[in-house]
Amino acid sequence: MKRWQASEFGPPNTVLKKVEVPLPEPGPNEARVRVLAASVALPDLMMVQGRYPLVPSAPVSPGQEIVGIVDKPGPGYPFSAGTRIMGNSRADIAIGGLAEYTLSPALGATPAPAELTDTHAAGFPGSYHLAHISLAHRAALSEGETLLVLGGSGRTGSAAIQLGKALGATVIATARHEDKARFCRLQGADHVIDLTEHDLAETVLELSGSRGADVIYDTVGGETYEQATRAVSRGGRVLLVGFASGTWGQPDPQHIVFNDYSVSGALALFRSDTERDLTREALSTFLRDGSITPPVTETYAFDDVPAAIASRSGGAVGQAVVTVAAEIVQEP
Repeated sequence: MKRWQASEFGPPNTVLKKVEVPLPEPGPNEARVRVLAASVALPDLMMVQGRYPLVPSAPVSPGQEIVGIVDKPGPGYPFSAGTRIMGNSRADIAIGGLAEYTLSPALGATPAPAELTDTHAAGFPGSYHLAHISLAHRAALSEGETLLVLGGSGRTGSAAIQLGKALGATVIATARHEDKARFCRLQGADHVIDLTEHDLAETVLELSGSRGADVIYDTVGGETYEQATRAVSRGGRVLLVGFASGTWGQPDPQHIVFNDYSVSGALALFRSDTERDLTREALSTFLRDGSITPPVTETYAFDDVPAAIASRSGGAVGQAVVTVAAEIVQEP
């Protein structure tokens, strides 16, 4: 089988090579999956460059999220051979999803809903499942509240914008430059703050009538996190989701206590069975009624993986997907 991997860190176009490797054998609670499509996101670029903390050494095999057909389930894996699933690869041990076959752990795997094509399913759990667990379960976002999405033009941020609107919130998104701001508006954001032109905290307070944001969904971290928490409401909830800036947001305990808000991490893998089932049901409903639509902005062929990874630089918007095998046509 063929897999894209790098024996050393560096620029994707230089270090990534398509190589022939043996079929991986699944262990307990994982399955070998025939990959149909794989999501390509900023963490994949950071992984290849050597900037991703969960993959500290080479070799590297990117492609964290996939949709595919279960080929060989290992002991304890919950889905039978032939099931179309979406979930994670084992990119953490250099068995990534940008390959003809990968290993996928049971934790986080779920049957791909019929409402999603393979292209749209590839990154769905890491964007929409994550956003729903964060907003609906961790932050309990309520209708009429104000949601601030930091980094609204990325795949996780755009999912949060769409879900925030579906849950009845007023959504403020941040972006840098007009093209990204325009993309955020297309996802449904009520207001977009161009951080190259406006002060974040001042503008959020102005837009919210001095109340501040009830929920902050932070995919950026760094200085943007600090600026945003100067405009959080009393009783507000801050969600740490990502670190597109290169560093996580750094919560200040004194600031949290004296401004009466909470900070929590969010990861779709860590959820109860009840939360998982409620999220699946809610997202299926939103897909059917058109409240959410994964914004796949770029698709690449399997031979073009280095270019796909390189595209996830700071200028990228939406979701990029690599198609690995022929797409499955769902029966009517």
